[in-house]
Amino acid sequence: MKDKTLLQALILGVGQVAAKVLSLVFLFRFANDLGKDTMSLYAFAYVPFSLFADLACFGLIPGTSKLVSKLLGQGEEEKVNYLLRKGTIYCILAGIFFFLFMLFFSRQILSVSLFEGYTEETFEAVRTNLLMASLSLFFLPLIHFFKGFLQGHFIMYPSCISIVLENVVKLVLYIVLAKYIHDSKLVFSVFIIYLTGYIVSFLLLLYFVFPYFRKSTARFFSVSLLLKTCVPFGIATMFFTIYQFIDSVSLPILLPIEGYYTAYMFETIRLIFFPIVIAQALGGVLNPKINYMFQEDRIEEAKQIAGRCSSLIIYILIPFMILIRYFSTDIYNLFYKQENGATILYHISTLIIFFGLHKVLIGISLGLPKAHYIIIATIISAIAKYILNYIFVPKLGFLGAIYATIIAITICILVAYFVLHREGICLFVKNMKDILFAILATLSSGFLVVLFRVCFLLNHYPAYYSVVLYSILLVGIYYILLNIFKQTYKLCIK
Repeated sequence: MKDKTLLQALILGVGQVAAKVLSLVFLFRFANDLGKDTMSLYAFAYVPFSLFADLACFGLIPGTSKLVSKLLGQGEEEKVNYLLRKGTIYCILAGIFFFLFMLFFSRQILSVSLFEGYTEETFEAVRTNLLMASLSLFFLPLIHFFKGFLQGHFIMYPSCISIVLENVVKLVLYIVLAKYIHDSKLVFSVFIIYLTGYIVSFLLLLYFVFPYFRKSTARFFSVSLLLKTCVPFGIATMFFTIYQFIDSVSLPILLPIEGYYTAYMFETIRLIFFPIVIAQALGGVLNPKINYMFQEDRIEEAKQIAGRCSSLIIYILIPFMILIRYFSTDIYNLFYKQENGATILYHISTLIIFFGLHKVLIGISLGLPKAHYIIIATIISAIAKYILNYIFVPKLGFLGAIYATIIAITICILVAYFVLHREGICLFVKNMKDILFAILATLSSGFLVVLFRVCFLLNHYPAYYSVVLYSILLVGIYYILLNIFKQTYKLCIK
């Protein structure tokens, strides 16, 4: 494929997948060391922190990359360098503002999101954790801005290295300091470890962007244009954080069982994000790439890349979703121990295809000149998610929250298809055909793997080896069958 788009996505994707693995190992160690009760003190602080972290970094990575690629496509490199200087100042001020907001309004924030019946001691422990977490807001906007700046130049490897290094630092520090963090009063130390990882990531990215500070600049209304570009991305890319926040507010009331809350909000959602980060990386690359092509009037090439990449992510995500459903008990028990967690993972794995397809379609859509429909759809879907939670959860439990998410995110996906269709990128029929092919190939290969498991049981091996072996077998058969079905279809329509 031209311009090595998939190679760039692969570089970014490898970094994000590696970071997810390291993060999961970190959280696995952390969860097992502290236990369920203490973990809730972490989870109830982390959810509101992640919301305000997203607000502080509101669309900075995709927005900055789009604006930089647009200016480069117009041959205005000096404006790009000026944007770096002013954007850095803006990010410093944004970090200070949101830190102070968290500092002064932490009580009000937690009074909304904490479960009913909490004690004053629990409240203060969670508040301490939240305040320690908020220290990272000084660096997060700068990290996101620098990543977006480099990705706008189609330089992906610094983002890859920084996110891996950030998680390596977190894991190593935790392993060294774990023996001092067993007490629930010391959970805030984990957020200090997070802060250290962010600082290392920031310094690495600063090393890559520093040469651009020295280049000549051309003044323009950079911050206002940056904000104008970032707002659509900020709204559209916050859908997951918004949904999580809605769940964090509603589930403690509607589903007052701590084990279910922790497994749903904290454990299983991280397990399904392994395949989703591939889609996230691909969408992140497609955003500046599609925008750059439209600036250069390379519309036909943009259509081809959009079609191939959307098909690719469908062919990747569907077998991942089936694998996680099939091995939900084995996979969950490799990392966590709650008795209800495997059941939740089985059902929540359905979100893989919805989240993944959304990230790719949004990445393409927001790379186009107009994207206001995406903003409207995201707001409507958030409202729908909130209302549907209160309708479904009391009757269906955690399944109600999953169904509400599926309906809400489908709104965004359909609107993304509409936006793409208006720009001449017609993917809906093609993607429906890809989904049918992928499902047919996955079910067929799954059937063959089940037969293999029945004929050659390997129960004397640990579950880990069993999952790896059968997963490799299923993926291999899936790839062969998928190509057979696609070739057969081509022959039939000729």
